[in-house]
Amino acid sequence: MDSTRTDFIMKSIGNLPVEKSKLRKEFGLRNTLLVGGSGTAKTSIIIMYSRQFNAAEMSFKRINFSSATEPINFQEAIESEVERKQARIYVPIGNKNLTVFIDDMSMPFINAWGDQITLEITRQLVD
Repeated sequence: MDSTRTDFIMKSIGNLPVEKSKLRKEFGLRNTLLVGGSGTAKTSIIIMYSRQFNAAEMSFKRINFSSATEPINFQEAIESEVERKQARIYVPIGNKNLTVFIDDMSMPFINAWGDQITLEITRQLVD
């Protein structure tokens, strides 16, 4: 029952319009954070959801974080799925949409200041 409920919510978020306001030319992002305890099938639900994508229109990238994941690892994983369109504009390969699934987001090493620098580059990408 929980899997079906989560799948419905993710589909609802995925179907939100990309353009939030035509007047202000605001574009919305469809970011979703799925949380839950260990062993609650979060990864399985995401994998099931991603199987519904049309491969001709959507690319799917799964990135597993661990305590050894460095920002450069994350950057390289993203760069392998995009191509440079202009000087500072990158798009998914083949003019597809790209969905990125980050598994075990809380795993990267916490430094002496209490930061997780791998999550900082992740935040910058989302912004």
